[in-house]
Amino acid sequence: MAKLPALLRSPTRLARQALREWALRRQGKDPDPVTLHRRRIYIIPSGLGIGFGLVLFAMLLASMNYNSSMGFALTFLLAGLGMVAMHWCHQNLAGLVIRSIRLRPAFAGEDARLELCLENLSRSPRYELLVTSHGHPAPPVDLEPGESSTISVPVETRKRGVLRLSRINLATGFPFGLFRCWTWLHPDTFGVVYPHPGGPADPPPPHHTDTGGAQDQQRGEEDFAGLRNFRPGDSPRHVAWKAAAKGGDLLVKQFAGTDVSTHWLDWAMLDGLDVEQRLSRLTRWIVDAHGHGQAYGLRVPGTEIPPAISASHRHHCLSTLAFYESNVDQVEPASD
Repeated sequence: MAKLPALLRSPTRLARQALREWALRRQGKDPDPVTLHRRRIYIIPSGLGIGFGLVLFAMLLASMNYNSSMGFALTFLLAGLGMVAMHWCHQNLAGLVIRSIRLRPAFAGEDARLELCLENLSRSPRYELLVTSHGHPAPPVDLEPGESSTISVPVETRKRGVLRLSRINLATGFPFGLFRCWTWLHPDTFGVVYPHPGGPADPPPPHHTDTGGAQDQQRGEEDFAGLRNFRPGDSPRHVAWKAAAKGGDLLVKQFAGTDVSTHWLDWAMLDGLDVEQRLSRLTRWIVDAHGHGQAYGLRVPGTEIPPAISASHRHHCLSTLAFYESNVDQVEPASD
């Protein structure tokens, strides 16, 4: 009885939601990788396909009325073409492998990136594969036999915390668009949504100066000690751009015996701000400090993270802020 008002207002939406819930109970959570078997692939005529069927029915009635053998031949030929299209539309998804499903971290209010890899292990090419999440489709992709492709889909975020995907839709209309064939994926994965960093802010006061490079054994700011290969998380300020312009590998300047200003980003510095404003300001300080290659530590009630300089340290600090007093997951609305 509780669903009756919703049924009267939007019966189509309620029916779709009931179908999605049934599919989740039937399939359960998907491991990584996922191979699409025939029993989990669904197919229905598209609007164009329904129109095509009505035209065939009208042609059949006309052929019967006029006893036209040529009319019968054309009608049955087109009907056979439609049946072949239905078979190949279903076959276009069967046997596909989906792997490496993950959500990239993002700041609240920005789009997170859902990434997954489609792999075609069959001897037949696959065409017009469309991945959709949260109502946002990725561009259609074609896969040759043995080929794989990484798909990136934007996912809307609203607040900090954990972002869990309710489902991913993988569909195709190949060939001719007469049928829509699709499957739902229910990955057991989640992403982190950092607090919104807010606008520009005054930098926090430095706590002390470290002269031994304790924050990072191979990074500094004063004495040049050579070059090394670029690693993810290195500051663009330390890239040897002149050497990069000559070609070859991207190199980073390495320093030793440095003077590094260490910032303590302390919750207690922000008296007068509410919880979300403090989190936003601390996030902005972390982003700025990391961008300038500065060492920083974080203090929030119940947690203290020692100063460091690295991409993993940045993620650790931002994740701590994202989960601060947050016990509610945000779930992607089902809109596909």
